[in-house]
Amino acid sequence: MTRRTRSVSLVSRVVLALSALTFVVAATGAEDAEGRRAWLRQAYGGPVESWPAAQVDDGVEFTELGPLPPRVRPEGVEAERVALGQRLFEERHLSGSGQIACVSCHNLELGFGDGLRQATGHNLQKGNRNAPSLFSAAFMDDLFWDGRSDTLEDQAINPIINPIEMAGKPSEIVAWINTQDDYLEAFSSAYGVDRIAMDDITRALADYERTLRPRRTKWDRVFTNGTDVLNDEELWGLHLFRTKARCINCHMGPVFSDKKYHSLGLAYYGRKYEDVGRYSVTGDPADVGRFRTAPLRNVSRTGPYMHNGLFPSLRGLVNLYAAGGGKDRTEQSDTTKAPPPQPDPLLQELDLSNEERAALVAFLETL
Repeated sequence: MTRRTRSVSLVSRVVLALSALTFVVAATGAEDAEGRRAWLRQAYGGPVESWPAAQVDDGVEFTELGPLPPRVRPEGVEAERVALGQRLFEERHLSGSGQIACVSCHNLELGFGDGLRQATGHNLQKGNRNAPSLFSAAFMDDLFWDGRSDTLEDQAINPIINPIEMAGKPSEIVAWINTQDDYLEAFSSAYGVDRIAMDDITRALADYERTLRPRRTKWDRVFTNGTDVLNDEELWGLHLFRTKARCINCHMGPVFSDKKYHSLGLAYYGRKYEDVGRYSVTGDPADVGRFRTAPLRNVSRTGPYMHNGLFPSLRGLVNLYAAGGGKDRTEQSDTTKAPPPQPDPLLQELDLSNEERAALVAFLETL
């Protein structure tokens, strides 16, 4: 990068920052909704690059909001693999009871979740976590609330063999599927294998899951038709999301997730339903109570929310963040060697009016 380019870049950032400050002052001084509407329409009337600068904290690796990559429909052998993976996604013989499939907890009609606070698995056992939606799984770096899998293939095997989820036994699954002529033919055509191994099954499942995408919404039309597609309340919510409400510090980029881990004060540390989060994967004391930032695409279809399904509504989520998050205990728990969770510095108590909270919910519903 040349010195001139760096200078222009710096000037651009300063201009954006000053513009954002102007809009904030104007908004504060607006006497009525019409005044606010006028400056919002002006501020967000152009492409994303011209919007007021997002207000992010120092040290945050920021990625601006944007569209998802164009959908590429599989063809030929890729289409065969996807079709096979979808069939396996619905295959109940992958479970120990022969009654549970991946689709049992990740149902398209329920936002690729199950609509329950915590998932129910083998012999009606309940886990302690909410089944995350798979809408954005293909775009994430790590999978599960604690990030214990870094590939979709590894993610696919985990619930199959988990004793309180599908409770499947790989040896029994492999023995059964190799007696099924239709599966043998499909795997031979799609992957060129004569005998099906467990790795082949998880590979097909992953190939299917890579094609899953959030449904197209009003938010997607912003990038083709501009913010005129948003009503006044939704547009105000977008501005609050990127500024005063501080959501953009973690919910950023095309899928609205920084793909990092944060402690929200909801680990129930030292209490019933205690969950130390990413610490169980890394053993790092800094990770106690941290969970992956959930992507927000199609969020109105994927409740209840948080790793434990604690919140049934988007308004509840907004209220949590406005309060500065939950409050975990600070004394050492008797049930774990993990030290008490540390509050995330990105969480701050916010002065949001009822109207502002409603505007945030209205914006989230456009996603």
